[in-house]
Amino acid sequence: MTLTEPDPGRHGPAGAAKDGPRRRRMVQGRGADKQRRMVEAAAALLIDDGFAAVTHRRVAEAAGLPQGSASYYFPSSAALVAAAVEAAEDVRATAATERAGALAHRHRSALTVARLLIEVLYAPHVDDTVVTRRLDPMTTAMRDPALQPIMRRSRPRLLAAVRTVLEASGCAPAEPDDVDLLAHLVDAALLTAASAGSARVLDRAAATVARLLERWR
Repeated sequence: MTLTEPDPGRHGPAGAAKDGPRRRRMVQGRGADKQRRMVEAAAALLIDDGFAAVTHRRVAEAAGLPQGSASYYFPSSAALVAAAVEAAEDVRATAATERAGALAHRHRSALTVARLLIEVLYAPHVDDTVVTRRLDPMTTAMRDPALQPIMRRSRPRLLAAVRTVLEASGCAPAEPDDVDLLAHLVDAALLTAASAGSARVLDRAAATVARLLERWR
């Protein structure tokens, strides 16, 4: 999506008319850069702090721009959130693909693979707050009709990264649908681990996922 700023030259003196198109392109270029900075800032805020952080004020502040810029390019909160979700999912899928693709092919323990799967599915970074900061917002997005298409588009890239991890570690599942099932299990394991307390969520979830992976050896 590319928006342009109003062009003062459009309604200026007739003598400036020949420079109008060039001036509009220049303003459009600056506008596109501002918009890109705000989208990147919104995605980072969503990944790190969830939906509550994606406000016009915080996005503009994080992008180093006046608050009015965020309101100009994203007139509604819904438009800002949608841009944040789309950019955040692209960041996640790209980081997942890169993380999985960098793995050397060798045998890994089920526990190591389970931890890698969590890191890939919740790329670019995870910690024990992953459920409240990442999984809960993603689940919310998947329930929102306006955001569901964005989430669905990123799913194949994430599942491809999961399969890459499994194949690189010597424990690929027999059926293609098992990759999607495994991704759902990772989500469920994280939720269950988080319900038991905020400490060692990743370790407990990885142990649960590893139990299933052992059956694929």
